[in-house]
This record gives sequence, structure tokens and C-alpha cells, in this order.
Amino acid sequence: MTNEWKEEQEGNNETNDIPSGFHPVYMIELLFQERPVIDQGRLQDALSRHTGQVRLDVKQGNAEHNPEMLVFYHLDHKVSFQEGNIPAQTCMLPIIEIVDRARFGGALQQAWHWPEAGQAMETIRYSIRLHDMFTAAMPRKQRLELFQKTIQAVMEVLPCEALYWYGSDKLVEPEAYVLSQEREEHLYAAMNVRMYQAGGTEEQRQLVMDTVGLSALGVPDVQCHFIGLDPDTVAQTLLGAAYYIFDQGDVLQDGQTLGSSGGRRWRCEHQSAMIAPGRYVIDLDPGDEHAAAPLEPARQT
Repeated sequence: MTNEWKEEQEGNNETNDIPSGFHPVYMIELLFQERPVIDQGRLQDALSRHTGQVRLDVKQGNAEHNPEMLVFYHLDHKVSFQEGNIPAQTCMLPIIEIVDRARFGGALQQAWHWPEAGQAMETIRYSIRLHDMFTAAMPRKQRLELFQKTIQAVMEVLPCEALYWYGSDKLVEPEAYVLSQEREEHLYAAMNVRMYQAGGTEEQRQLVMDTVGLSALGVPDVQCHFIGLDPDTVAQTLLGAAYYIFDQGDVLQDGQTLGSSGGRRWRCEHQSAMIAPGRYVIDLDPGDEHAAAPLEPARQT
């Protein structure tokens, strides 16, 4: 695996006990009200238009216990291994009926971007999972771009009512997702900004805000633990820092300051995440005036 942050963590004895949060297999779910019907010919055509030359392979199984799975071989996107180059691949798992809705609970609690998410999820009954394969060694930008284009191709053929992203634990409205990609907001679905109350009084609430999703792609997420600041201002600061880290990599040094709107400077430090999932993050220090009492780091479960 040639992921730059993964390599750094493996070489740092002080942080080997902190999970990186990296996802060797990157997965989403397309969620439907009605059972979808897959037209393989239309699907291959859409994939070819969005991602380049594609070979579609059907992995047959027992119809009752292991129905067929589709594998897309992206022939124009090769991944290098010691044994040679192979095409990046995306797997489409069989349609399943959703039984456990509790697993979407965290995403619903943090769906600030989609107020109607709870209402939409009440009618969801079916799911198709998509995940990449043999892509963990790809540079994160190319990996995410290929995956995003694959999703857009699939959505053309299989319109859905919602998308669930495992890496960011985020529910996304399909039309909003398509518009975000037209605006080149690459992290709209792949990352979420979350907010949690961590104690304090109603007048002086302690809040933790963080991003989740960057670590799944191989670079640190961002967090801030504070009192007395406008959460919208902190959210915009986290967003800006996250896009910078995704673009440039883990280049911020401990003690370095990061600027934001209003002239505030935020001191950066690599730490364990305060909120699960357990992972390495860059903590933004709000300064003594707005610093909150320390919390125990998140534990990996």
C-alpha cells in the first residue's frame, strides 16, 4: 500500500497504537423505495461514458443464498503492484432488503446538510452496495474521482432515494450529490462535519466539532473542542482545513497555525480523535479564551 499517511503512521512508533481509519475497501449504499431492476447494457454504456473503457463481469452464485454480483473493470485506470498492473475495479453487490435501520442512526443525528433525511429514510426498503477493489494503492484524489464517476454512472441507470457513505457515515440526497459534483465539491458526500455537546452549561456549552471521512481516504480528519465560538464559524474553518488537507496531504506540522476568516489563527496538533471512530486527527486549538476542558480520546470498538 502506497498511501502516504498510512506509510507515515507505520513508521511512527509513538502512533502505532492509534488506528488510521483508512478504508482499503471504500463503500457506499444506494437506497431505494422500490426494488430496482438492473439493465446491464445501459449500465455498461453509462460507465463507459463516465469512466472510460469498462468491462462488466457477472459473478454467478446460488440464486437463493449467493445471487450474482457485478464487477466493473476500469480498463483505463491501472493500479501498479509488484506483480504488475491491473485495472481498478468496482463491485456491485446483490440487491438486499433493509432489515437493520438502526445502523443509520448516527448519520441521521448528524444530517445537518439534509433536514428531510429522517423522513426520506422511513420509506427506504432496498439497498445496493458498491465498493472499490484493488484501489487502496491509488493516490487518494484519483481513487475518489474514479469512485465518484462510477456512482454517477450507476445513478443514471438506477435512480435512488438516498446514498449512504460508510467512510463519512453520511446520508446524502441524490440531487444534492449530483449538483455538488457539478460544482466540484469533491468532499460533499465523502466527508461530514459533525457537532456534539461535551458538557458545560447552556450559556457556556462545551462543543466538539470534527470532520469524518478524510481518514477513510488516507489523510487526517480535523477536530476542534471549544466554548464561546459560533459553531457555523468553526464548521467553515473545519471545511476549509479539510479541503486543504485533502488537496495537499498531511503537511501541517504540530505548532503550525492555520488562518481562517475573521483573522483568527488556529494552532494545529496531531492527536487522537475525541469522537469515534478512533483515528488520528489534526486538532485546531481555539486559543485560551475558547479552550474547553480536555476529553478522553475516542476508543476503537
